[in-house]
Amino acid sequence: MKNEIKERIFILATKKSQEYEGTTYCIGVFKLGTRCMEFILGETDNDRQYKRGDEVTYIYNADYTSDLQIALDWLNNAK
Repeated sequence: MKNEIKERIFILATKKSQEYEGTTYCIGVFKLGTRCMEFILGETDNDRQYKRGDEVTYIYNADYTSDLQIALDWLNNAK
């Protein structure tokens, strides 16, 4: 069970774009609960309204960081 969580991506936060209609930016968490945990910065697929804790299979236009503050700054500055 523990290995299953490590290989999944969970939504930490989302923000709708003010510039691009239909675009939602997000921060995902990969390898949750490990020392190798990564934050994935990118866009959701917009098939539905995601909320914190939802599992996703993919984050589009992704970039990665291990620093939560960098991830939060990126999302706060996304337009």
